[in-house]
Amino acid sequence: MLALAFAAVVGSFLVTNLLVQRSSAAVGALSESIIHNSAPSIEHLAVARRAVLETELALSRFIHEPQLRPELGRTLETASARVKQGTYEYLSLPSYPGEQVLWLDVQKSWVQFDNAVQQARELAESNEGAEASAMFGQQVEPAARRVLEDISRASELNAVRGRELAADIRETRRQTLWLSIGLTSVCVLLAVIVAWLLHRQSRARRALFDAHTRALEMRAAELEQFAGRVAHDIRNPLSAARMAAELALRKSVDEASSHSLQRVIRSLSRADAITTALLDFARSGARPDPGARTELRTVIADLLGGFAAEAEQAGIELQSEPVPPVFVACSTGVYLSLLGNLVRNAIKYMGDAPSRRITLRLSEAGAFVRTEVIDTGPGIAPEKLPVLFELYFRGQRGGADGLGLGLATVKKLAEGHGGRVGVSSEWGKGCTFWFELPRAGSSWELLHEGEGAPPPSRTELTH
Repeated sequence: MLALAFAAVVGSFLVTNLLVQRSSAAVGALSESIIHNSAPSIEHLAVARRAVLETELALSRFIHEPQLRPELGRTLETASARVKQGTYEYLSLPSYPGEQVLWLDVQKSWVQFDNAVQQARELAESNEGAEASAMFGQQVEPAARRVLEDISRASELNAVRGRELAADIRETRRQTLWLSIGLTSVCVLLAVIVAWLLHRQSRARRALFDAHTRALEMRAAELEQFAGRVAHDIRNPLSAARMAAELALRKSVDEASSHSLQRVIRSLSRADAITTALLDFARSGARPDPGARTELRTVIADLLGGFAAEAEQAGIELQSEPVPPVFVACSTGVYLSLLGNLVRNAIKYMGDAPSRRITLRLSEAGAFVRTEVIDTGPGIAPEKLPVLFELYFRGQRGGADGLGLGLATVKKLAEGHGGRVGVSSEWGKGCTFWFELPRAGSSWELLHEGEGAPPPSRTELTH
């Protein structure tokens, strides 16, 4: 029964679609005739008509105002050229039944008018004003009237044909409308039957889906709790490792060893900041610290230094555009986690791209600050973009390992702090990951908070 009803719905839909397509084809053909023949014919004839009048006026002044002949000569040439162009454009279009006779009349009268104009102009240029004036009255003006009459008849024929085509379009649409209404009613009736049958089957599927959703939510909640416990458990080892590195740095006398130990200490400090931020975020029920703010120049410089060795080993140029003096409303650890995940992904999935570059870009957008990580890697397949930030989703390029948590973490942290995330990519040409966070004020504003002095202009702040 369900299959029969479904087949009936599909059949009715196909018939309706076929009728609509046939009607659309008919309307399209009629419309094409108006758009590409009737309307252009009227337009070109109107141009030619206006140019004939301009030519006639310019020639009259050319004959009777010798002192203005250089300027009037140019005007006359322009007007004559427009008559020729308008006529040729009209004659190049397809003709309607009975229009070929008008074509010949328009062409003949235009040639006669053009010859008369040239002869009168030559007489005027030869300082034979009386003869030129006589020719203007005896030949030019009658020729102008004839060509204008022929143009008017051709314009009227195209206008009548255009109105007939418009009437045909209206009638075709009316017939199609009634047929569509009838068949659509049948489709609706059959669709109601199918919907009722499907509703009975969908309730069990809905219950299964709800159970699956609850299981996923419980899994995500357990994962957040587990992440908080992990962050708590590794803070002590991180602190101990950092203290050991600091002690070794104080005792070190070798410059190379001191430099390496400083890098280790900075890396451990970043890891401690990230784990502290994640732990605080988890403890607060995924709510941000309302008083948190982070200045980005120092954080980004430090993070780039932390990834420098990894990028160099992968043969990747890691760079940053100038960072504006802005603060964002989150802790340093949260920002490090957000940006670090994106930079790490960009390095991990660079693959065998011939151009190997990762660029960081910051920009202010009203009350938000956007951070972009732009890479020249292989890009992302279009079908993967909608699910890229989902939990446990993993890219498969280059055999890179991972659990599929990085981008999901970025989305969770950004949205939890009132921001958002996104990505744009063209397959084979790299991609741009970005996140936005609420702006917490520029460094100038924060340093001078409470002093009452107005902040500098936006232009001054960016220079």
